[in-house]
Amino acid sequence: MSGKCVIFAGGEINTSDLSVPDDAFIICADKGCLAAEKLHLTPHLVIGDFDSLGYVPSNENKNIKTYSPQKDDTDTLLAVKEALRAGAKEIIIYGALGGRLDHTIANIQTLAYIAENNAVGTLVSDENIVTMQLGGTKRCYKQREGFYFSVLSYTEKCTGVNISGTEYTLTNGELDYSFPLGVSNHITEAYGEVSLRTGKLLIIESKES
Repeated sequence: MSGKCVIFAGGEINTSDLSVPDDAFIICADKGCLAAEKLHLTPHLVIGDFDSLGYVPSNENKNIKTYSPQKDDTDTLLAVKEALRAGAKEIIIYGALGGRLDHTIANIQTLAYIAENNAVGTLVSDENIVTMQLGGTKRCYKQREGFYFSVLSYTEKCTGVNISGTEYTLTNGELDYSFPLGVSNHITEAYGEVSLRTGKLLIIESKES
């Protein structure tokens, strides 16, 4: 595989703005298979307990793994584990934001799992793009017209935080998970740059209403 994986989770997906690389490994988690059908995509793997879909999809030209609803992993996490097992280094997940708040938070926690397993995960919806950045890394984020850029501490503390190319910059700062400093910034250059020494940062790009 190319190292890229696209996962369709069970939440609402607006297929009109979706772009799937030709060489991406495609996994559908439970009801996410409906989005693949709308896009006329054949997934490499369909996985889950299928309680949301209400039935197990047909096995025609598909690799299907079925689990009991009484399990520890969410369907999305099952899909992520399969992606990592296949060698994915970049995992893009659609249908993981909005809807039930508990599912949204669980999917954000899944980003931490991806990061801790040496890959980059991103949750994508029409309104939000969410990713996780680990300590000891430096990453660039493309300017998106009409989007806020928020950098929040996901761990108790993030130290050595540097943010540049933005309206509000930070040099060797410290962010705390109990104080929401870092909300509603803007990338003002072609790319904003974020680095940190320790901790995990939650990076959220949100469309202005």
